[in-house]
Amino acid sequence: MISLILTDLDGTLFRDDKSISDYSKQMIARAQEKGILFGVCTSRAKINAAKFLDGINPDVLITNGGGMVTYGDDLVYSCEFTVEEIRTLIKATFDVCGPDAVLSVDNDHGLYCNTKEELGDKYWTQNDFSDFREPGMKMCVETLDKEKVEKIAASLGADKLDYLPFSDIPWYKFSKKGATKERAIEALCQKLKITPEQIVAFGDDFNDIGMLNLCGKGIAMKNAIPQVQEVADEVCDTNENDGVGKWIEEKLL
Repeated sequence: MISLILTDLDGTLFRDDKSISDYSKQMIARAQEKGILFGVCTSRAKINAAKFLDGINPDVLITNGGGMVTYGDDLVYSCEFTVEEIRTLIKATFDVCGPDAVLSVDNDHGLYCNTKEELGDKYWTQNDFSDFREPGMKMCVETLDKEKVEKIAASLGADKLDYLPFSDIPWYKFSKKGATKERAIEALCQKLKITPEQIVAFGDDFNDIGMLNLCGKGIAMKNAIPQVQEVADEVCDTNENDGVGKWIEEKLL
């Protein structure tokens, strides 16, 4: 008995050009008409994710890598670095990676980056981080050097944060302990009075592994990294071939 559909966005519900097909939108709407809730569970900031959901009315938004959960207009869960903590991480990034380091920070109302180049998304604000004074739900750094990543994490204390690489871009993500997709789902279940067994979740990347393990049905995309496919209950078609929409139609409608 599935009560909630949760899907990652990039590489999952999104096609490679960041669009969502009309077919997938129709399948999601039909599932909602049957009384099944629909939500996205993404590393994107809320303000960023919402810009790509035209034609979809999600009941749930789990954003910022699990740092923020909203159900309708209700804030269900929030887990973020303080201003002091994010400033410590920013300083450590420049100290370790040099003054030309490229990084981004997001929170409940903005996505900021210090690059002058196009990130592939339109909805971000340039900031040189010379005097950044906002809390942050997530910081990302353009590097795959794990030794440097560990040094940055040590500036705050490895027990206070988590860090993971992205599989499709050469960046690492730093998030507060507790700002994970699985912790966000647990908080949401308490709000909705359901169990994780009543959730089907779709994903493709490292930070989806915990979510797929936790939920009653964990579905990996055919284009997912091998580590995600290994833990999944099933593998559906690729993001380019409407894997999420097809699975919903075949299994839930």
